Amino acid sequence: MNVKVFYGPDNAFKEFINETTFVTMNDIMLQVIEIDRSFTIRSEGSEIEPKEFFYETIVCHRQEYSSMSINSINNIMLLLRSVRFDTLYFQNPPNNIIEVIERNFDVDFSYYEYGKIGFQSLIDFKRLFQDSLVGQEKALNVMLPVLNIPRVRSSQKPIVLMFYGPPGVGKTETAKLISQALYGSNKIKRFQLSMFQTDEAYRFLFGSKPQEDSLAKSLLSRETNVILFDEFDKVHPNLYSAFYELFDEGQIVDGNYTAKVDNSIFICTSNYLTTFEIEKNVGGAIFSRITECIKFEPLNEKDKLKIIATEFKQSFENLAPEDKEKLSHLVEEEMLIELSSDVDGYMNTRDIKNTVDMYLSYKLLKELNVL
Repeated sequence: MNVKVFYGPDNAFKEFINETTFVTMNDIMLQVIEIDRSFTIRSEGSEIEPKEFFYETIVCHRQEYSSMSINSINNIMLLLRSVRFDTLYFQNPPNNIIEVIERNFDVDFSYYEYGKIGFQSLIDFKRLFQDSLVGQEKALNVMLPVLNIPRVRSSQKPIVLMFYGPPGVGKTETAKLISQALYGSNKIKRFQLSMFQTDEAYRFLFGSKPQEDSLAKSLLSRETNVILFDEFDKVHPNLYSAFYELFDEGQIVDGNYTAKVDNSIFICTSNYLTTFEIEKNVGGAIFSRITECIKFEPLNEKDKLKIIATEFKQSFENLAPEDKEKLSHLVEEEMLIELSSDVDGYMNTRDIKNTVDMYLSYKLLKELNVL
């Protein structure tokens, strides 16, 4: 009987098992419960034994642990006592399951390969950044050498970036662009840390029950090696210790799961305006683990005018054909002049996009005589 353990995202696990016919661990659980009911009462010395079941392939997906009791997880062999199999697959199992199955089987471990940064991916990122963001050339020029660090060193230590500056100027968008260029997907693992102020936050960061979500458990299923800690400045200071080993070694171990994130890129965003503010508020222990603090500048008037034109064209193109027709008699230059009349009032890209959408909505309702 072969037992294979795979660490990685869902799509990769599906390719790894490469099986079209299998039973899940949930199926096995239901089967064992039924067996227990059937053979609860047996006379001493009875020759009646529970039926033994055979399956070629059993698969335990990561989502199935949430439906298993702690006792089932700690005593996984009880679920398998009446079951024989050729191959049993586990995806991102809790440490307790690993300890049990290693005592009973020879276990093969496999890890999803996220790949490393290449020279072409850096070129692709530069192009994506310049096509998508306005007014952040200084940030780009600092960022490119930092992203190139894994290519010139032998260790697999993660990169930790702190993007700081006013809101809505491209910090989160940059994280997605890095993932898109380096890994072909903008499906970054994003954690909104502004919610991390409660007891639930402590349990998430340090682990509670194997059935519950945690930082380590979530990282195991990431699709790329770009991990975003949005609004890192909102984390309670008592919780920063959860990130020490993660930023140092690219590993996090909680009470139930172990996640290795070699060669990862951690991006922390904040609205701090200086590195002095960052160090003062996150503390020296975290600050010393940051590879580079990268400042995103406020938008100047020229930047805002360029973004207004870009957002207007994109929003107009996204209109339904009949709506475009209703506005076709209006002159684009005149609409852009109207939108730009209060350019100083726009704080960031988010403000501009919202205003453009509101402007087009207003114009359409005027044409329909609703307003």
